[in-house]
Amino acid sequence: MIPKAIRLHALLALSGAATVLAFSPMALPGLMFAALAVLFWSFRNAPTPASAAGCGFSFGLGYFAANIHWIYISLHNFGGMPNWMAAGCVLALAAAMALYPALAGWLSRRLPCPENLRPPLLFPAIYILVEWVRGWLFTGFPWAGTGSSQVGPLAGWFPLLGVYGVGALVALSTALTLWRWRMGAAALILVFLTGFGLERIDWTRPAGKPVSVSLVQGAVPQSLKWDPVQYRSTLALYLDLSRQSRGEIVLLPETAIPSFMEKTPPEYLKALAEPFAQQGRHLLTGFATGDDRRYYNSLVLLTDPARLYHKQHLVPFGEYVPLPWLFGWMYNYLNMPLSGFTSGGLGQPPLVMGNTRLAGNICYEDIFGNEVRKSAASATLLANVSNMAWFEGSWAAEQHLQMARARSLETGRWMIRATNTGATAIVDHRGKVQARLEESKRGILEGAAQNREGTTPYMLWGDAPVIGLLAGLLLGLLVKGRRRRAT
Repeated sequence: MIPKAIRLHALLALSGAATVLAFSPMALPGLMFAALAVLFWSFRNAPTPASAAGCGFSFGLGYFAANIHWIYISLHNFGGMPNWMAAGCVLALAAAMALYPALAGWLSRRLPCPENLRPPLLFPAIYILVEWVRGWLFTGFPWAGTGSSQVGPLAGWFPLLGVYGVGALVALSTALTLWRWRMGAAALILVFLTGFGLERIDWTRPAGKPVSVSLVQGAVPQSLKWDPVQYRSTLALYLDLSRQSRGEIVLLPETAIPSFMEKTPPEYLKALAEPFAQQGRHLLTGFATGDDRRYYNSLVLLTDPARLYHKQHLVPFGEYVPLPWLFGWMYNYLNMPLSGFTSGGLGQPPLVMGNTRLAGNICYEDIFGNEVRKSAASATLLANVSNMAWFEGSWAAEQHLQMARARSLETGRWMIRATNTGATAIVDHRGKVQARLEESKRGILEGAAQNREGTTPYMLWGDAPVIGLLAGLLLGLLVKGRRRRAT
């Protein structure tokens, strides 16, 4: 007979792992509600704060091991780590991230609160507040947030509340259903119907005619991308693909040219950009820029190289080493190319191309809603360049695209995405994918994107109202709980 405690923690880990199916490519958003129901049920039945923390940890371990499993591919296939070491690193990272739901569990039982209000209000408020902290603490890692799983059914709420607000709706309605199922069912119906109505609101407006775009997907295998022997063939590839393009704006992926811009043959850069300048078109590409002292992961307007965007939110371990005295061995082991980047900082202006004011973001910057909303305020179009070849064959690119759709919803802006292996796509201001290329297929996505201007409520307020309301709710519950204890 398997002990009850083991069965409980296995159920929690499996429930957490099942949430990977709530995200793309499976996109079964109802599973997020079901998984949170299991978690909140375990919090309610936990006899002590420590046992609730254990429940949260088991849930989180399954949650993150499943949702970031693809890191194994980069560590093993391209970093050269043995199977056991790569798997161990993924589990270690998942365990570290699981400390967040563990903290939520501990607080859910430790904080003073009227017992009848603990399950329906305290559990979901704590859970989303801790998830918000995960999004910025130690530079933040908001990947696979609760709200991101709902870009389809709850799309109408994103321009109003943002991803954490949508997550709060999911958590609160789930907790209410556990507490009083009729009340919870009514809340769920209200949330979905209101969201359906909100989808009909255009928070932003078109700015001029649609602009034609060409999004280039080079499909250069990661094993060859930085091979010096392949350098000239990569240059020839992007020269050929760019010349085949027809759009007014042509976008190449992150670090499409595998060298520093300053060290790339000038005659090649001229051959690449000159035809576009002569035709009044615009060519952008991801490029490493800088000098021996400081260098950046950049998005460069090659037809006007003085205009460029430097990536501001760098990837820990991929683009810089946090705590090098502790993690330097891993960095040296992986021998990652072009590492040690410098952040470009906040407040960079958009890239202006005719009537288009383009706010660029690179790699996983488009998972940070609060940062994207700030750059979108002065822009009419969003653009992301990425290289997901590190995780080729996994669900990482699909998850990434889903989170990019949330940014379009929050800002009321179209987003064009050019990636090395996928997902290269055009996303409209309602978060719908208008066109995309097949993953790992070399080609050009030809289409049109609509410039838009104006602001959504989320662009104006950010996460402050939702986090403020949840914090206020938490404070009210704590005060009420202390008063009851005093009497």
